[in-house]
Amino acid sequence: MSNMLNRAWHKGFYAYWFKECGSLNYLLPMFIFVIISVFVMAKGVSEALPFTICFTSICAFASVSWQSIRLQATEWHSLVPGYTKHIVKQGHIIIIVPHVILLASAIIFKQYEVLKLLSVSVLIGTLFYLKCRVTSKMFNSSAYFFFAIIGFTVVFKEVPTWLAALALFMNINLVLFRKHFGTAFKWQAQALVDYKHALQSGWSPIPKGFLKGYGQGLNKLFFPLSYFMGRSLIQYTVLVLVIFMALLSLNYFYVAGRPSLFIFSNLVCILAFMILWTRIQRQQAWGTLITLPIYSSVSEAKTAYAKACEKYALCILVCSLLLAGTIEFLRFDEPNFRLTAAYALVNTAGVLLCFSVGNYCKKTAFFSIALVFTLGFVLAITGIVVETEEVSTGSLGLACCYFIIACFANRNSSKHLYTNL
Repeated sequence: MSNMLNRAWHKGFYAYWFKECGSLNYLLPMFIFVIISVFVMAKGVSEALPFTICFTSICAFASVSWQSIRLQATEWHSLVPGYTKHIVKQGHIIIIVPHVILLASAIIFKQYEVLKLLSVSVLIGTLFYLKCRVTSKMFNSSAYFFFAIIGFTVVFKEVPTWLAALALFMNINLVLFRKHFGTAFKWQAQALVDYKHALQSGWSPIPKGFLKGYGQGLNKLFFPLSYFMGRSLIQYTVLVLVIFMALLSLNYFYVAGRPSLFIFSNLVCILAFMILWTRIQRQQAWGTLITLPIYSSVSEAKTAYAKACEKYALCILVCSLLLAGTIEFLRFDEPNFRLTAAYALVNTAGVLLCFSVGNYCKKTAFFSIALVFTLGFVLAITGIVVETEEVSTGSLGLACCYFIIACFANRNSSKHLYTNL
């Protein structure tokens, strides 16, 4: 019994946090963005700091919050002496360590604006974590926190000092009065339902019953991609269109400019992640699909799936063209429509590349690791295009080549779908 109560903090760390695909999906981006943030501070690229800092912070809190839902979903954890306390201690270390690294780096490299950013991001993360310790209903809204942070970094280039001070004061009060939120980690039957649903749906932020009974035409258009997704695909599509319209409105009424393009790229990458996650979780549905009297062979079914992905990417292409073209037309005296074309091609190619990598993945853990690096690569290329002042004909040609390669990769990788089934 004493061994159970006095175990070292690192015991079981790998098994609990890295073998559980939910927390792993947040831990990996957190580690990567900590490194990126330190590198960006060292180079003095202050424009990228708001996004990298806030993203690191939210990933750390989301990972621990997810495990809080897991604790609420497992009744036996309260029966093992010291188990919950041990996991909570590990969670607090996951939250504290990256923020200490960012804090120290900001002081060393004299990036004092980072301190203000941290105060706001930690406030949002702390509030979110304290709510998730008590109820599982809050976690799916984590996606909205990601979107809000991305929007915050565009609208507020610098955090006002008064806002940072207020955030710090509120943070201290949240920690001191954390018990007033309710009983933490109490077993709830609803938590198990929410846990299973989140694993299958890829942490969809959309209510389960949203658009129920609608969108049959789109389901047919994107079949068999929609076969794995159900109405979730329509829900994700509506979410993309809503944020797309919001970005258009933002650029019409407020000088947001090209950072809106990077926001949209992040959005479609998150969308691709959710689609692929849901398909991998429901891979047994493939066996049912190929038995339906629709396709004459397994190869034909795989080709149809690749074409459905291309149709979806075509929708992304149209939205990218409209968004980039509108920004160039409204905000610049000399619109650079070569940039519009290059951005649309690169953004769509990134989505197709994500689909391609997902086609090779059979396990969620491998998928998480592979897609994190793929997303990093895709967003890096998109970022280069967005920051380019003048896109030459040669650069546009490279974007076309990138798009063609991505189309070929998506079609070729579809042959490897579920080869082990």
